[in-house]
Amino acid sequence: MRNNNLFLILIIALITTGYSAMSQQQNTPNIILILADDQGWNGLSVPMDPEVQGSKSDYYQTPSIARLAREGMRFSHGYAPAPVCSPTRHSIQFGMSPAKTRVTYNNYVNIQLCDPEQALPNLIKQADSRYATAHFGKWHVSFEPETCGYDESDGSTGNEDGNNSNNTADPKRTAEVTDRSVAFMKKQVGAKKPFFMQVSYYADHLAFMSSPEMLEKYKALPPGKRHTDPEFAGMNEDLDQGVGRLLEAIDQLGISENTYVVYMADNGFDESKSKLHGIAERKAWPLSYSKGFVREGGIRVPFIVRGPDVKAGTFCEVPVVGYDLMPTFLEWINPQFKLPELVEGGSLVNVLQQEGQGAVKRENDFMVFHYPKGVWPAMTSLIQGEYKLIKIWSQDRVELFNLRDDLSEARDISASMPEKTEYMHRTLMAYLNGVNATLPTQKDLEVDRSGELMKKAMPTKTKKSATKKKG
Repeated sequence: MRNNNLFLILIIALITTGYSAMSQQQNTPNIILILADDQGWNGLSVPMDPEVQGSKSDYYQTPSIARLAREGMRFSHGYAPAPVCSPTRHSIQFGMSPAKTRVTYNNYVNIQLCDPEQALPNLIKQADSRYATAHFGKWHVSFEPETCGYDESDGSTGNEDGNNSNNTADPKRTAEVTDRSVAFMKKQVGAKKPFFMQVSYYADHLAFMSSPEMLEKYKALPPGKRHTDPEFAGMNEDLDQGVGRLLEAIDQLGISENTYVVYMADNGFDESKSKLHGIAERKAWPLSYSKGFVREGGIRVPFIVRGPDVKAGTFCEVPVVGYDLMPTFLEWINPQFKLPELVEGGSLVNVLQQEGQGAVKRENDFMVFHYPKGVWPAMTSLIQGEYKLIKIWSQDRVELFNLRDDLSEARDISASMPEKTEYMHRTLMAYLNGVNATLPTQKDLEVDRSGELMKKAMPTKTKKSATKKKG
């Protein structure tokens, strides 16, 4: 009898230990954020919106990211916080809109409110000290990665670092960045440490450079009606192969059941190899405009999440933005952790767990995209529900669109809805003044009005606005 009791106690202890270990593992998920550069909303071979035919490429092939979408949730209204890269990257690290950080272009002269002690990886370590953190690839943030809390990184890298590879087979350093990312994962799994890792690929930023193998592949394929550049297509699939290797490593390490993978881009398409490019007249369509503009083509991007509690193959129409990632990651790690008061984003956890239903609760019931100065014309937009207001600063003019019926922003309805337009404009200006946002100076407006910046933005030919297919 005594032996039986001892055996029973041993079994209970083993079960309890196993349950405790499983519970601890579930409370310490791994998180991988993959950030593409200048990859437009329809830059994948999987549609971001199953009801919009043009929301996938008619030429580019991205089988690995398509796999990620099949195994996770696609967001049709996924937004980068800004239409250019550095503001988006600051926004992700600090959980605030670029208007609030005052990093609205690729310089940091007027930066405000970005305390590296409250950067994402430092907050992760405060939420759970067991976490290892890493950033590989393009950084382009005003503080050193280690100051923000990254244990391992490539340092303060920028666009030029992605263009100086001596390896013709890996011209945008996609394989090189992936190698370091996989090594970091293996190291942490071996040490039994949970980890957060951001992988920021240099593709698809200028200059467009493809591996020879991919370039030959796309030269042999018939071009699409919208997408035609074999060098961009090859570079884009090189990036996809990097994502595929990350997914394979997750499988091989046996951590897929406890690892979240988030995929998004920092802004929309850049148009061409030339710095004097026009807007993406065909490339981003059915979205209007491209990188540098707060219209949909500049800010709506691929956005996919895979992981525990995320049902495979699901789709979500709830608008989400890059500064929602900080509260989401911290809720995954420690639901009781208190976010800094400055954080504007809302957690996506509820929406992810409810198969895309529900809402994201933020400080404000709107999202602001602010580009007050730089090498593109000064514009600011506010999205609230299905409506979008665009302020064109140099013309002292606002436009209003209903994105549900007019995805292409082709029909300005401000004249027919003056009260709605005025309300949203007041809301926008109150927000900008409330966060002490940088506004265009008189000199900035004069440059805008001269037409110099609009050389990059010749108007598109008139097209029928894209709407969702019914039924």
